[in-house]
Amino acid sequence: MKADRKLIALACALIIISLFTACDNTKKEINVPTAHPTTPTPGVKTTPTQSRADIKGELKIWHISDEEALKMAAAFKEAYPNVEIDLSVIESGTTNVYGIVVKSDSGVPDVIAIESAHMKRLINAPDSFIDLTEKSKYYIENMIPYTVDMGTDEDGKIKALAYKKPLAKKYLGTDDSEKISEMLSTQEKMLETAKVLKEKSKGKVALFPTFEEPLKLYLGGRSQGWIVNNKLNIDQKMIDFIDFAKTLRKNKYEASLFQWSPQWHDAIADDEKAFAWLCPVWGIPWIIAYNDKKAAEGGRWGLAKPPFPYFWGGTWLAIPKNSTKQDLAWEFIKFFTTDKDALKIWSAQNQDLPNNLQIISEGSPQESEIMGTDILKFYEPFIKDINGKIITMYDDTIEITYVDAVRSYLAGNIKSKEEVLTTFKDTLKTRFKDSGIDIK
Repeated sequence: MKADRKLIALACALIIISLFTACDNTKKEINVPTAHPTTPTPGVKTTPTQSRADIKGELKIWHISDEEALKMAAAFKEAYPNVEIDLSVIESGTTNVYGIVVKSDSGVPDVIAIESAHMKRLINAPDSFIDLTEKSKYYIENMIPYTVDMGTDEDGKIKALAYKKPLAKKYLGTDDSEKISEMLSTQEKMLETAKVLKEKSKGKVALFPTFEEPLKLYLGGRSQGWIVNNKLNIDQKMIDFIDFAKTLRKNKYEASLFQWSPQWHDAIADDEKAFAWLCPVWGIPWIIAYNDKKAAEGGRWGLAKPPFPYFWGGTWLAIPKNSTKQDLAWEFIKFFTTDKDALKIWSAQNQDLPNNLQIISEGSPQESEIMGTDILKFYEPFIKDINGKIITMYDDTIEITYVDAVRSYLAGNIKSKEEVLTTFKDTLKTRFKDSGIDIK
């Protein structure tokens, strides 16, 4: 890590449980058992510290998900019984609220949870968060590399394809994970598989529910990010995707749904709509099982390797510079990012991928009932290939603009790929008018 780069936030878990939560600024009452002992992380230098039971105080925490936040607060309270948690849930995406508060001198939380879409924008805001580089230096080598890159400022959540086994068996002749992975291993093979599904199902089953599903694959497969040397950069993968999306739509290889729409959710349990969904680890309980009530019975879903490595989501924890409880706040972050015992329990209880390479390498204590496989072992090979350095603070705005342009093209409102790119850039020129970003 370069000397002038600062590690601002650490990923506690590669999960976002709820995309939309109501704003709730009330204090949560949390009743949990007393603290349990913990095992030091191997290879980490330790110094004598006071007992966790002797640590007292109150922490003000902001989070984006009430479900995850309450579980985190309860787990911390169990380990630190004399620390009170004042928890507020802030609606996902309200970066203006975050931005204003972390720069103010009063009313700031002591720990703030940040989702991946807004990470770079917030941590690069001048003097907003404290530098965690020194505090975390003995721990980061055991963390997933891209999560450290994401939490590092400019000065300084892993997916698979979930597929329906009954449809695989019926129309593709096998539901074996390795064979399905091979069928989806390249752009050409995805199109071949889509054609077979369409023909054998007599048009009932599309490969994807929406063109937005494989988009994350192409975003993850880029060599460079959207902004390079302060200029808009359109990686070849994003140009290729325009043609791929058009082919999917023209041949009805995708079901033309809107991602996250009620119809998209309903299609997850419908065996006559689509075959494959992009699936981060958190998607197993919160996308697949939540929408397909039969999934927990097993045998309905499997995981296939994606053609390009990518990630989706995550929760990073940071300490605002004006927090008056910075030492206590670090105890909270350290607990959820470095305590092996706590991470193992969290992973098992929440079907989550912990940000700890050693735990991941040891595998899950039991196979997923939904997917019929060791989740940690399945995702482990993807980790090293994820490139967190291509993510920029402008990505959420750029990607929304890109999707809008592609969607207009597929609807026939834009007539060519060249016009897609022109529309995309023209819209960005307006949205980034005062940003200093060069868009040509």
